[in-house]
Amino acid sequence: MRREGGGTIKLERRTDETIRVGEPNPRRGARVVCGMSDPAPQRFLVFGDLHGRILPAFRFASYWARLTERAPCGLLQVGDLGYFPDVARIDKATLRHAKDDPLELGTLDVVERTEIADRTFDDDPHCTFDLWFTAGNHEDFDELERLARASGDQPDFVVDAYCRVRGIKDGAVRDYPISEEQPGLKVGALWGVDGHGANGRKNLPPRGYIAERAVDRLSLEAFDVLLSHDAPKDAKRVGYGSELLAALIESAQPRFAFFGHYSGDGGRSEADYGRTEVYHLAGFELRTRDGSPESGSVGVLEWLNGEGTFELIEDDDLKGFTRHNWKWV
Repeated sequence: MRREGGGTIKLERRTDETIRVGEPNPRRGARVVCGMSDPAPQRFLVFGDLHGRILPAFRFASYWARLTERAPCGLLQVGDLGYFPDVARIDKATLRHAKDDPLELGTLDVVERTEIADRTFDDDPHCTFDLWFTAGNHEDFDELERLARASGDQPDFVVDAYCRVRGIKDGAVRDYPISEEQPGLKVGALWGVDGHGANGRKNLPPRGYIAERAVDRLSLEAFDVLLSHDAPKDAKRVGYGSELLAALIESAQPRFAFFGHYSGDGGRSEADYGRTEVYHLAGFELRTRDGSPESGSVGVLEWLNGEGTFELIEDDDLKGFTRHNWKWV
């Protein structure tokens, strides 16, 4: 893992008062996410499935920034955030896992102000970034849809009480400008998983499936990164994944495409998608033998002048952060 310092990134500490989930914040809409004083890459950490581990993801990013002296300006996430703000609406699979692992219920720590979230967002000087996610197949889709509609025409929407966790709308592109004059990374998102074919998931809510209309919207947009939950067909396993995603990637040719959803270590797909590098991110679930993040569950995306690089964080750099020490490391 490289540990050399990058350029200086201006990181803006939040001063806005807390706004209720879904309530528009006019001062946040025009905020430049990644401003830079020198020509240096925008840097994002990309996470696999979190299944409720929202605060551990923020804390890991802060830990990694201190470890490497390379501050991220944002976090991206490939779905199955585990967004269930109401315990009465949690799906059966999440409830089953939550009986043994309360981290599955981490959304409840951020949809209202809590002491642990206050310590993460307000007291950590290195935690100055936001997280953007696409929806997977384990989310409260009705609530995500309600919040998305309430946000107006902007491409993303707030889902937490701190205005730090944002969904990207299905089929939308979120722009991260370097300045008012200089464009930056453009990230497109598709929600859900494939429901067709012999290996398609069954019995999900309708919004749990990839929507062809969202694919059509993205096919008319320019974007550098695609966040999806499912894989393009055959990217991870032969016979699994979405033909719609594969067709979109082949036609739009973003520089990178990231997906989660599947078990096993993360890594680059061996399939040929032209100029697009396609990566699977393992679940960031802290279920390894020592409680550290799973291999290939988080990587570093750097972007400058229309080009970028991506590398998974090496296992040795994951080991110091565990489910046992994440609150204070």
